[in-house]
Order: sequence, then structure tokens, then C-alpha cells
Amino acid sequence: MHEKRCKSADVAKGTGISPSVLSRYLSGRNKPSSDNIIAISHYLNVSPEWLLSSSDTPESTKKSRVISSTEPLLKTIEVQDKLIKSLEKQITSQSHYIHALFKNLEEAKAESKKWEDWKASSKDRHAKGRKKPKK
Repeated sequence: MHEKRCKSADVAKGTGISPSVLSRYLSGRNKPSSDNIIAISHYLNVSPEWLLSSSDTPESTKKSRVISSTEPLLKTIEVQDKLIKSLEKQITSQSHYIHALFKNLEEAKAESKKWEDWKASSKDRHAKGRKKPKK
């Protein structure tokens, strides 16, 4: 805070952390929670790492924010790519299965037609046999 030329009261107001709590952090009596470290680092525009280090050169949080904000996105993209590949495999597999089902359906229709034709011809044969004059 001193390097950034900020008053404790301004930091307290900007972060929502009470001035007494900030005072205990500065005196070393208490250690800040991770949420408070992040809040203070955002307010001061420094990385949480710099805030916790003893370095006098503040590192802008811009780089830290970019890295920390892109890592979850990259992980999400990686997971989505895996999911897409898995779904593509499932679609291919289901497509082959559906194709096989349609082939079986066509074969069953052809077999059914054969039986219907046989049944119709059988009725015709029986009907012709009944119509023959008796000798």
C-alpha cells in the first residue's frame, strides 16, 4: 500500500475490509485470508504473489489476470474438444447401427413379401383346385 501511495482507509473502503483488520495485517498480527488477499491485490492492481512477497517492484496484475483468466478457459476448451470427439465417435457408431437396422428392415420386408406372395399363390392354387370339375 505504501509503494502504491494508498491510505489504509482508501484500501479499506475500496475492498470492504475493515480498517482495523487491515491494520492487523500491516502490523503482522494477523494473516489475511485468500479472499482478502485477492481483494487487496485487485484494488492495488498488483498480483497476489507480489502482495505476499517482499519485492519492492510491483508487478501489474494485467499479466496475472490474463494468465489466471485464460487457464480455466483453456481447460474448458480442452474438455469440450474431448467431449466433441467422444460425441463424434458415438454418432458414427449410431450411424452404423442405424444403417444396419435399415438393412435388416429391408431384408425383413423382402422376406415378408415372399411369404405374402406365397400365401396369395397358395390361395389361388387351392381355389383353382376346388373349381375343377369332378369326373
